[in-house]
Amino acid sequence: METTGASLANEGVAGAKKILEILHNGGGGAIFLDEAYQLADEHNKGGPVLDFLLAEMENNVGKIVFILAGYNKNMEKFFEHNPGLTSRIPYTLQFTDYEDDELLWMLQQRIDKRYSGRMVVEGGNDGLYMHIVVTRLGRRRGRPGFGNARALETTYSLIAERQAERLTRERKEGFSPDDFYLSKEDLIGPDPSKVILKCPAWDELQSLIGLSMVKESIKSMIDRVGLNYQRELREKEPVELSLNRVFLGSPGTGKTCVGKLYGQIMADLGILSNGEGKLPPLTCWDTLLIVTSRRQKSIRFPRRLHRTLREEHQGHFSNYRREGLDHRRSLYALYKFCKQ
Repeated sequence: METTGASLANEGVAGAKKILEILHNGGGGAIFLDEAYQLADEHNKGGPVLDFLLAEMENNVGKIVFILAGYNKNMEKFFEHNPGLTSRIPYTLQFTDYEDDELLWMLQQRIDKRYSGRMVVEGGNDGLYMHIVVTRLGRRRGRPGFGNARALETTYSLIAERQAERLTRERKEGFSPDDFYLSKEDLIGPDPSKVILKCPAWDELQSLIGLSMVKESIKSMIDRVGLNYQRELREKEPVELSLNRVFLGSPGTGKTCVGKLYGQIMADLGILSNGEGKLPPLTCWDTLLIVTSRRQKSIRFPRRLHRTLREEHQGHFSNYRREGLDHRRSLYALYKFCKQ
């Protein structure tokens, strides 16, 4: 049977007893406890359940197998909760992150399976553009929240989304595109230097009065993004680039307005820091700090970023609300997130 630490903590000892009873009635079996460390989380109050399971591990040797799974750092704290855990579960199997060649093979298999081997990839299944896809993904390896196969599935979904948008656009223009063809732009996204020419948010930013230094800073960032795109095509490492900005100024100077435009520009370019590609308009606050003079300002977090923060920084933000964080906690959350 499969369950999670949070689910067991919520159901209490009674829920754990029910699972064991089902297994006993079936003659034995195995319990797969995912995110087991949640039982030791003081906010979940799963301590009594964990203590109960420790006793049952001892009482059901040879009858019920307990398989515990979780993230490395979280599980270290989990085992510190009770010294008896190590003696009852003496074997640990380490699942390492996938390497680039493995991610490439998985992506190839995903595409072949989805389209029954009929999909043609520009540059080939083992070509430059496919390698760029997995190299981008591999750069996140070792960072908190790197999802391996899950992250690859997200990347594949983004590729399929770009292809669908292209096919729709080309049909509207009177062409007859091939549904079984993945172009360079489908795989790695369009050239940022071309996207910016058709970006309404960029045009609106340029139309604003003054703000010459702000415009120049954002233009410089866009140029570096375009440079990195070209470097990837030449099989060179991209130059490290920070998208984070601090906007300073008195009330009414345009910080919020420019912040929204900046977020939309990043979304249109597909260069959001969390690597998940394009988000809905004005929800790109993961790379933006807005600081007002003489007063604190609450920063509104979009739901998707809220989920990402919760997943990637478990334990730090267990008590914060979805919206309206206080200023200090907002800056800390964004600071931690932007360091990814």
